[in-house]
Amino acid sequence: MSQSPHSNTGVVDNLRDAQDILALLALSLALIASPSTHILMARVTAVFAQHTAMAWAELLGDVIADQEAAQ
Repeated sequence: MSQSPHSNTGVVDNLRDAQDILALLALSLALIASPSTHILMARVTAVFAQHTAMAWAELLGDVIADQEAAQ
């Protein structure tokens, strides 16, 4: 079961992107949870975080499907 280096590089790049986005989402959630954050800012940040998480979940789903198809 060997994969080409090019497809591995694409998967690793996608995982690194996902790692960066998850770190930003964690920061967003910390901002939302902070008692000093204004409620409007918390709500806007929550919507941003939700849409970002869903977009990345879809991307990772596509990556998983591509990997399963390649096997």
